[in-house]
Amino acid sequence: MRLESVSPSEYERFVEAQIREFADQKVRAGQWSAEDALGLARHVVEGFLPHEGPRPGHRVWKAVAKSGDHVAWLWIGPPPVKTLDIPSKRWLYQITVEPSLRGNGYGRAALAAGERILVGEGVKELYLNVFRWNTIARSLYDSSGYEVIHDGETDTGMRKTLRVEVDE
Repeated sequence: MRLESVSPSEYERFVEAQIREFADQKVRAGQWSAEDALGLARHVVEGFLPHEGPRPGHRVWKAVAKSGDHVAWLWIGPPPVKTLDIPSKRWLYQITVEPSLRGNGYGRAALAAGERILVGEGVKELYLNVFRWNTIARSLYDSSGYEVIHDGETDTGMRKTLRVEVDE
């Protein structure tokens, strides 16, 4: 598994997909009305990922399998929470495996590839929020060494301390 920077057209497609998905999730969580969700999601997502390209520190990668096929997306950046905005901390905003390829280990491999890049850059902790009903993602994070740092009504905050793995 390797991570590649996205092209401008891939970036545009990714941002639009994130806006729709975030809007749907917020409606499902009961946090936004269906009428307002798309506009609110566009405002939030484009605050990090504007049309001209990601804000400083934000990166969107496509995960490419050994076969050369695009299998997933990964978006990591500085934490959205000011108290966590420290150079050694990052936030996992999104990991999305192509729907027809889910359940084949691509999410785990993409996440591990992103973590390796971060470790190489001196990042010590990776944080995320996962909606409570997303049991597949929660299982991925639990089995990948993430710990719960807060449980909310609709979402769970998690953190992983990143370490350099040494082959013996």
